[in-house]
Amino acid sequence: MLQEHTFSHVNNRQLHSYGWVPPLGGDSEQLVHTSSGFLLLKARREERILPSSVIAEHMAERIQQLEEKLDRKIRGKEKLDIRDNVVMELTPQAFTKSTYEQILIMPQQNLLVVDNTSDKKIDQCTTLLREAMGNLPIAPIATEIGQSALFTRWLKGTRKLPKDFQMGDECVLQDEDNVAGTVKCNKQDLTSDEIRALSTSGKQVIKMALESNETVSFLLDEAFGFSKIKFLDTAPDDGSDTADLDPRAVFDGNFTLMALEFATLFPRVIELFGGLKEEGSENTSPEDAE
Repeated sequence: MLQEHTFSHVNNRQLHSYGWVPPLGGDSEQLVHTSSGFLLLKARREERILPSSVIAEHMAERIQQLEEKLDRKIRGKEKLDIRDNVVMELTPQAFTKSTYEQILIMPQQNLLVVDNTSDKKIDQCTTLLREAMGNLPIAPIATEIGQSALFTRWLKGTRKLPKDFQMGDECVLQDEDNVAGTVKCNKQDLTSDEIRALSTSGKQVIKMALESNETVSFLLDEAFGFSKIKFLDTAPDDGSDTADLDPRAVFDGNFTLMALEFATLFPRVIELFGGLKEEGSENTSPEDAE
C-alpha cells in the first residue's frame, strides 16, 4: 500500500515533496520494519528553502520596473501574478532541506505513535498514511481524568503518585484564564514549598516531567504528548560494543527494546489518568477517581 506513495525528490516546479522511505535507510527497500509484532514507518519531506524576504525583494524590483514602464500603480491581482512568476522563477534555484517523521504502530496495544510534537506535522504524516491505506480510523488519546487536573494535584501534594512513578525536575504552570501567565520550572525540586505555592495561586500544571520505574523519564503535556524521552537504565554507548556488528541488527535490537518499553509505558500512563475516556462522557475529577 505504501509503494504508491514513496518519496521522490522535488522537481524544478515543486516547492515540497512528501513520501515514504525505508526506516533502515542505506540500500534497504523495505518500507515497513517489523519486529516482535511492532511496525515502524518513516516519511520524508523535502522542501525548497525560499524565504519570504527574498520573494518580497524580487517582487518590489519587478513592481517598480513595471510602474515606471506603464506610468501607473500596480495593484491587486497584478501583484499576485507578479508574485507567482517570481516564485516560479526562483524555485529551481532554491536549496532544499529534508525532515523526517516516524510512525510506530503497536497493534496489541491499539496505539499509533508519531515521532513529532507538532500538530501540523502529525496531521501531515497520518494523512499520508490514510491516503496509502484508504482508511485510518484513529483519534487522539483522551482519558477519563484530565492531565492538567491530576498534574496539579500531584504538585500540590493532595494526591500521591503511584509507587512506580516519580516526579521529575520540570513542569510548566499556566493561569486558567490567561495563556500569557506561564511559569516554567526546570531543574527544580517540584516537592519544595516554593514550587508548590505556585499551584495554590490559581495556576494549573500543563506539563510535568515524570519517571517510570527508574527506567525511562519523559515530559508529558495536557494533550498526552510525550517529549524529552530518555532511557535511564542503559550505559552510555561509545560505539565500541557495536562497531563490528551488522548495523541492521543493531537498529533492530534498539528498535525492539524501545518498542517493548513503550508497550508497557504508554498503557500504564493511560491507566494513571483513569483509562481511555468513553465517547460522550465528561472528564472525571481526580477526587472522583480516588
